Amino acid sequence: MKIKKSKVTDQSASGQQGAEGGAPKKKGIKFRSKVPGVMITQYVEQMPEDKTTPDFTRKPIGLTIQEGKLAIFKAKVIGEPKPTVTWARANGEMNDPEKFQSKFDPNTDEHTLEIPNVSSDEADTYKCYARNEFGKAVCTVMLNIIEVGFKKKKEMAKSKEAAATKADPTEFRKMLRKGKKKEEKKEGEIDEDVWDLLLSADKKDYERICAEHHITDFRGMLKKLQEMKREREEEQAQFIEHLSNLKQIKVRSEDTAEFELDMELKDPNSQIFIYKDGVMVAFSREMEGDVKHSLKQVGKKFIFSVRNLSAEDAGLYQLDVGGVNVFTSDLKLPPVDFAVKIQEVKAEERQDAQFECVLTMPQPEITWTLKNNPIETGEKFEITCSEDKLIHKLLIKDCMPVDSGIYAAIAGLKSCSAWLIVEADKGAKGKKKERKAGVAGGGVDLAKVAAEQQEKYKKDMEAALEAAKKAQLEREALDAKAMSDEEEAAKRRAAERAAAAERAAREAAEKAAREAAEKAAKDLADLEAAAKAAIEAANRPGATPEEIAAAEAAKAAAEAAAAKAKAEADAKAAADAAAAAAAKKGEGDEDDDDDEEGKKKKKKKRDGPLVPDTVIDPGVQFSSGLEDCKVMVGQPTELVCKLTKEDAKGIWYKDGVEITAETEGMTISQDGVFHKLLIPSVSEELGGRYKFEVEGGRKSEADIFVEDPPRFDGEDLEKFAAPTIIKAGKRASFKLPYLGKEPVKIQWFHDGEELAPDTNIQIFNEEGHTCLVFTGKLQRKDTGEIKIKIKNEFGTVEAVTQLIVLDRPTPPLGPLEIIEASASCIEFKWRVPKDDGGSPITNYVMERNQIGRNTWKKYGEIPGDAHYKDTDVDHGRRYCYRLRAVNAEGISEQIETEDVQAGIRAYPGPPSVPKVESAFNDCINLMWTPPTNTGGGQNILGYIVEKRKKGSNLWGQVYPPEGQLIKGKKFGVTDVIEGMQYEFRVAAVNMSGAGEFSTPSEFVFARDPKKPPGKVLDLKITDSTYTTLSLAWTKPVEEKGVEDEAKGYFVEIRPAECIEWNRCNVTPLLTGSFTVKCLKSMAMYWVRVIATNDGGDGLPRDLDNYVLAMPPPVRPRFTDLKIKSLMVVKAGNSARYNINFEASPWPNVTWLKDGVPVSKRITVSNGPTSSQLLIPSAERNDTGVYTILVKNIVGQETFSIEIRVTDEPKPPGPVEVEENVPGTVTVTWTASPDEKRDDRLHYMVAKRDSTKKTWHTVADRIFNNKYTACNIMPGREYRFRVFAKNDMGMSLPSESPKWLIVGKKEKFALNMPETKSCDLDRPPKFLVPLRMHTAPEGYECYMSCAVIGDPAPHVTWYRNNVSLNTNTNYYISNTCGVCSMLILRVGPKDMGDYMVVAESELGRAECTTKLTVRD
Repeated sequence: MKIKKSKVTDQSASGQQGAEGGAPKKKGIKFRSKVPGVMITQYVEQMPEDKTTPDFTRKPIGLTIQEGKLAIFKAKVIGEPKPTVTWARANGEMNDPEKFQSKFDPNTDEHTLEIPNVSSDEADTYKCYARNEFGKAVCTVMLNIIEVGFKKKKEMAKSKEAAATKADPTEFRKMLRKGKKKEEKKEGEIDEDVWDLLLSADKKDYERICAEHHITDFRGMLKKLQEMKREREEEQAQFIEHLSNLKQIKVRSEDTAEFELDMELKDPNSQIFIYKDGVMVAFSREMEGDVKHSLKQVGKKFIFSVRNLSAEDAGLYQLDVGGVNVFTSDLKLPPVDFAVKIQEVKAEERQDAQFECVLTMPQPEITWTLKNNPIETGEKFEITCSEDKLIHKLLIKDCMPVDSGIYAAIAGLKSCSAWLIVEADKGAKGKKKERKAGVAGGGVDLAKVAAEQQEKYKKDMEAALEAAKKAQLEREALDAKAMSDEEEAAKRRAAERAAAAERAAREAAEKAAREAAEKAAKDLADLEAAAKAAIEAANRPGATPEEIAAAEAAKAAAEAAAAKAKAEADAKAAADAAAAAAAKKGEGDEDDDDDEEGKKKKKKKRDGPLVPDTVIDPGVQFSSGLEDCKVMVGQPTELVCKLTKEDAKGIWYKDGVEITAETEGMTISQDGVFHKLLIPSVSEELGGRYKFEVEGGRKSEADIFVEDPPRFDGEDLEKFAAPTIIKAGKRASFKLPYLGKEPVKIQWFHDGEELAPDTNIQIFNEEGHTCLVFTGKLQRKDTGEIKIKIKNEFGTVEAVTQLIVLDRPTPPLGPLEIIEASASCIEFKWRVPKDDGGSPITNYVMERNQIGRNTWKKYGEIPGDAHYKDTDVDHGRRYCYRLRAVNAEGISEQIETEDVQAGIRAYPGPPSVPKVESAFNDCINLMWTPPTNTGGGQNILGYIVEKRKKGSNLWGQVYPPEGQLIKGKKFGVTDVIEGMQYEFRVAAVNMSGAGEFSTPSEFVFARDPKKPPGKVLDLKITDSTYTTLSLAWTKPVEEKGVEDEAKGYFVEIRPAECIEWNRCNVTPLLTGSFTVKCLKSMAMYWVRVIATNDGGDGLPRDLDNYVLAMPPPVRPRFTDLKIKSLMVVKAGNSARYNINFEASPWPNVTWLKDGVPVSKRITVSNGPTSSQLLIPSAERNDTGVYTILVKNIVGQETFSIEIRVTDEPKPPGPVEVEENVPGTVTVTWTASPDEKRDDRLHYMVAKRDSTKKTWHTVADRIFNNKYTACNIMPGREYRFRVFAKNDMGMSLPSESPKWLIVGKKEKFALNMPETKSCDLDRPPKFLVPLRMHTAPEGYECYMSCAVIGDPAPHVTWYRNNVSLNTNTNYYISNTCGVCSMLILRVGPKDMGDYMVVAESELGRAECTTKLTVRD
């Protein structure tokens, strides 16, 4: 598939003057519309009121569609009067109304152009014109066509071209030159396909791609690539919302290559195309069946696959969305093979293993897979490659049993695979195994093989190079031969044309000479007749002298005329000969012109001396011509050219108009051979094409491009750059004139952020002038850089200034730095304000407050230094300061400092918590201990005691009777009310004052003391769970004077590992039951209950033993009524097994596979009453017996389930039939590919003979690859089918060829031989012996052999020399000499040596084998 793109004939809308239906062109004022890509032409200079020129409100959109579809262009136009709309195309006519349908919808005011059933011929640039009497508007749109399928016209054109080349060799040469010219590219130019590859590649691949395609200008490539990426992203943005995770196409498995990407489409219905080398490929949306190409979408991920890879699949693959290229990737399939394939590796657990291979040609990387999943370098795997790119290695680190499997190496279209077998270390079960030294695998001298392969590859490359050179020489010889044949043909044609021209010239000369001779002869005859008459008259007798003189004059005239005629005839003949020669030469020149290729290379034949006798002056030549130049408006410029002669003169032209010395603004000068045109000050009108022409018609041309970029006047720029300083709350404006060609784009920036007009900002732009106005009140934060940026088509200019807004300073910064704080002064420093408001800080205003007072003392203004020393302080007092900064704009906000103390006062620490010694109705006795910190060794003068009622927030001081401090460490508080509760605190006093109060005491009643209650009765547990424990008890017995009545209860618990008791309730319980919550599951606790009353807590009552936080114990048991013991799972599907149980306490659940804990890949989810085993994606090595072990402190329970992971088997290989014993045939077949991976795979044999039309099964559950069929009748055709079977089902059959025993028919001759006895007796003999068997534990094992003998022998089976014929655990059969034995479930006891003994009276035969049982 190809995309037929239209040729861009007009680069911009400004030059659109193509076919307009033949309408006469009108000159006018041209300008661009606000709609991009639309050019408007105004016919009149001044537009009347209420009249407008046409314009587009919606222009047509370019299309890229598949051929055969309907193309529609839509446009909307405005204008007064209403414009008319016409359509045209750049290359071709639009006269067919059925092909090009122009319509108008009055409801929507849309003009449409419909092109049904588009083809590649319609791919073009189309133009839409809107006209009225005041002007016209025009825009262009492109139509690209995607070609699909076979094109009959193109093929016919190709066939005609091929026929023409066969008929005429010169046409073939022209075609070659044409094709070669088309493919030529400039040196260093990069193909478009390479750009597509770079646009889709990672940065790390740039160097490799450049090396492959011989790109040397890496920096230039990167620069252009950035520009192309921006353009490509703009194109993709039409269809794609997001694009990421581009992965290049690679061979992922043995026969599949894939690439993938994450792509979010704006329109999910967008068309997606896939191309290979520029040709569209068909693909399926699902990765199913035998489809070659498929594109699968999973969410935002797209995966493209190529299956059944072959060498033809290599190439450049592209993915396009809506005609826009999105992704390009190169699939390379080199003709590489494996010189040394990877071999099977056996490694021990926790040992490293390595696979190695050698390639036949260098490759930087190959693909490694494990079970068809690609492998990449990481923590587990390490992929390396030798320097010569021939030896590739895969290292598997720290091998575990789960790493076993088939590993494959893929290079190009070739692959090889081998097993990695990891032997588990059974001697260290339950322990963490140590890493083992050494690497398993290897052993082959790969370096030697690689060196040999490198040498072979080098020789092959040299041979290929020689063959290429030889082929190139042959091609050049053919080209030379074709060239010589062409030259010979050209010579023959030139000679023929020259001969014909010579004949024509000769005939014309002869004819002219004949006519001239005839005329001359006639004139001569007339003269001779006249002369004769005159002579006769003169000789007549009596002639007068006059007649005689006349006769002589006539004779002289006749002779002169005859001489003149002869001279004219000779001159005419010479002229004709010269004309013929000139004609011949002219025809030869025409032949030279016609023969384009031949005469360019053919040497002309020299017809004279090597050096001509006359030297021809070539005239004036240009030594150096004019050169194009770009000049700014107002700048001088000069055009200079150099001639070969100083005396040569020339004329200057501008746009075809001659320039003279009087031309304004230009100066013409000559300095020897140099001719100059000087323009002192270039204006826009002086731009154009200039030409200097000298004598002889030689000329040189150049263009002056006048540029008018934006720029500023120096004085205006200097004024603008000066900082603008204003006060806060004021407005500011910035003005700056500029020069430059309109239109221009003007941008204003504030601190790098572009400004846009809003309520606080206004921007006024006029031609040559711009202004920025801040209409809102400015603040200090608006201070910053103001930048203006002006841009037009010729360049960009910027200017920068500063905006400074003055305001009050911010507050000074803390904290204070204390320099000195003594009894006589406080000296401190602070930090200056973060922002000084745009003007320097002049001074500070400070106030001081003494802690404890409500007044602030003003200190006035302090000089600008952030430092002060306060000497008006009292020792021990604490002070706080307020500071404000002052500048020219005002005073800042205040900052309040932390407290500072003048000198140091040491107060005593708090005494101990007051302890209640005793309490009565009218007195409560307290005691305490003095503080450890007395205030720097000062003496404690006394104590202050305060009390507070329960429920109150006020503390009241307790005064002693004398009203002084309490001197002792005990005190009786008498100011109490009976029945009220109080708490107390104490503070020590020294010379500095009272220190901190102690922690308050416990609440105490002001009443006479009571007796605490006794122990509770009948403490017991009523219920328990994993987190709660329920208790019950009865209240203690009351005894007067010994144990008072209990008012409440406290429950305390203690974990077995702790020694401290924890109370479960804060307030006493009023009932005889309680539930302890938030226990730790299965933890041991001690529990007790304490009765309490106003007299205090009684003695605790403990439980006799510790308590476990658990429900009542239950032995584990499984609760499912029917539990499956066998599960068959198809490989690749998930296996999920749920089992329910009950147990208390919560049990430990363990899953085992074949007696070993399950791998981490298997997910086990355990709950209190159930467990689930999940295998996410079952594999064949997941087959085994899975056991669940549920165990708690009461007991344990186990259950086993056999999980078999298999798949529908593949059919066996070719089936062969052979007759070993008459009447029986042996059917053999190649094992199914799944036999090694499925231990339960067996075979079924079906038979059909020529007398029956149905198949019937003759044998089933065959575990080897051989079966002996009996009762084979001669003369019948037999066919056998072999099926592979397993737990998932049956495979397709493999069918044998026809088997026929043809009965020999001979002529019947009755001879009566002597009667002899026929002895058919023979001793026993084994035709098919037993083979070695290895079976997994718990699976079936089938043994068979074939024996013959006459009479039929007696067959006995032995294991370790013990007969098995009477053992019911073995199924033994003997059918027509085929002896078989089946073991249903193989166990360790079945291991050993097996022997089959066939005995008869004629002899004895034995056959032995060995059975190995693996775990």
